[in-house]
Amino acid sequence: MIVASSGLALTTAHSATQPKQVVTGPVAEYWMDTTTRTGFSLGGGKPSMGSMMSTMMGGGDKVHHDLKLELSSKKAATGEAKADHFVPSTLGMGASLPLYFKTTPNTPGKVEEGPGTNTYDPPKGKILIYWGCGEKARPGQPVVVDLSKLTATDARLAEFQKLTASTVKINTVVGPLPSTSTTYGEWPNVKHNKGLPGQSSIAGAHTIKGNYSPDIAFNLTPQQDFMAPLELTANAPLPSGAVNLAWNVVGNSTGYFASTIGGDGNTFVFWSSSEAQAGLMAMSLMADYLPPAEAQRLVTQKVLLSPQTTTCAVPSEVYKAAPQSLLSLTAFGGETNISYPPRPTDVKVPWNIQWTVKVRYRSSTGGLLGQSMESMMGGAQADTDSEASSSAKPEEKKKKKSMLGDMIKEGVKSKIGF
Repeated sequence: MIVASSGLALTTAHSATQPKQVVTGPVAEYWMDTTTRTGFSLGGGKPSMGSMMSTMMGGGDKVHHDLKLELSSKKAATGEAKADHFVPSTLGMGASLPLYFKTTPNTPGKVEEGPGTNTYDPPKGKILIYWGCGEKARPGQPVVVDLSKLTATDARLAEFQKLTASTVKINTVVGPLPSTSTTYGEWPNVKHNKGLPGQSSIAGAHTIKGNYSPDIAFNLTPQQDFMAPLELTANAPLPSGAVNLAWNVVGNSTGYFASTIGGDGNTFVFWSSSEAQAGLMAMSLMADYLPPAEAQRLVTQKVLLSPQTTTCAVPSEVYKAAPQSLLSLTAFGGETNISYPPRPTDVKVPWNIQWTVKVRYRSSTGGLLGQSMESMMGGAQADTDSEASSSAKPEEKKKKKSMLGDMIKEGVKSKIGF
């Protein structure tokens, strides 16, 4: 026992004296955020209303790809900051994409005040928060937030705590920012914001050249391309009043998350597929990316549905309270991480990182809760036929408007952040 203890002590002491490798950099960081979209998707990039309506009416690409590029460097530009991302021809965007960021001076502006006293309408209405898959809502749901109480000092804190109440923590990663970079460039930008064609691919050779970062060159394999499309195979009411959701398995998915947003002028209804109470914090998952380890943790804590899950029922209480809800479904993907130069195997040799590349993946779809894309398209066509008939024969009564038509005319843009 004494000899064994001595040997253990010597081994531990020897390990403690092992030198640590010196690591510096990176000089530049390059992030590529990719999204595959189908249907009436709310997450990821912001497609044009024209492309979304074209998809709904059966025209254009049914699968859309979004790409966001960000170059952050610790080096100052020599003159005006310039950088370009030379892309594979399979992207369908020409030889290169310009990385640009327009800086604006941080100067205080003068606020023009009109005559009279400034007034505002206090918030009114309620927010109902539901969570979890199942035909019936769990006991204790919904959490009700009374917006009118947010103006009362004594009740404001209690209502705010209801709004943000969560039994779990969601850790997302913030990418490069202009404020944390010596020089920064991005795409899309004010100079170039053309959308990608539906069949675009990022597989192939990539090179980033600029006057404020080292040259970056890497290859992406077909397995590191955009994620496969996520599509709803079921979105229909059940006899119980709940709505059955089903979808295809997306390869390389690390987890799924579904949510709905709806209501009328006085009531806002939010639901998420999380089995754990996540409050409105869960809304951030609609348009964000998750590191694989974080996604695995959230699957374990039942915030995300597992990669093997392909069904979920939206409770009847949610559908009854907000039958015109917007539905969003997201499949989170993994990451591709590349650094240059490779890390030396000898810990005595410093690792001076010149650049790193991170590619993130997600796939999303959506629509109107309880309505398939086919029924939405049919409803939109019914609206068109009705309006045409009314124009030709004013004396005839118009047909009843479809849910989709009403939503468009009420301003879908404001509902999805355009």
